[in-house]
Amino acid sequence: MLDANDVIVRLKQLLGFKTDLELANLLNIKPNTLSSWKVRETLRYDKVIEVCKQYKIDLNELFLVHPNTVYKGALDDRIVKMISVDHQIEYFINSEKSLATSPVCIFPTEEEVSIGFQLGVENMHPTIKVSSYVLSMKIDVAAIKPWHIYVLVVENRGILCYRFKRMMESGELLFVSDNAAFESLTLQADEIREIFAIRAIFLPHVKNLVED
Repeated sequence: MLDANDVIVRLKQLLGFKTDLELANLLNIKPNTLSSWKVRETLRYDKVIEVCKQYKIDLNELFLVHPNTVYKGALDDRIVKMISVDHQIEYFINSEKSLATSPVCIFPTEEEVSIGFQLGVENMHPTIKVSSYVLSMKIDVAAIKPWHIYVLVVENRGILCYRFKRMMESGELLFVSDNAAFESLTLQADEIREIFAIRAIFLPHVKNLVED
């Protein structure tokens, strides 16, 4: 998938807009809000998708790096282990055993993902809604980047989802929530057992699957 800045550029192109102000007005947000999206490399996907529906813009064309190609690799390479809120304690205690029995889904995304963690806390709202699965790939702590969102498996704390802000002078890593009601989090690197970079977000919708 494209990053937030590329999505903004492509959306303007698809709409025929020349300026960020035009796009901000259409999205019904302030121009400085759009600027903050660029800095933080994040989006309000609900607003973007609403505009796409209104103007009949293909989401594949907007979000995918190569929208005119179809993923032809083996589907086995896109199997994602899904860790629900109810099973996160099991994962925290014994990740290998938990993964062996976890349900799987196949997501034919352009980016490689291997595990999806369901969010049960509102600290990343409104960027990520509660009950969403964040589709992720495990990385090294040294690879984290400011303003990107990560899933953290933290000693004595459990599985958390936060946005990395910066490394403090003390050497601790500062993470923040997108919800102002929640406090920030400081961690030593050795407290982080695992860290996962979020590649996509999946919000299950189970209503109206069967017509009356």
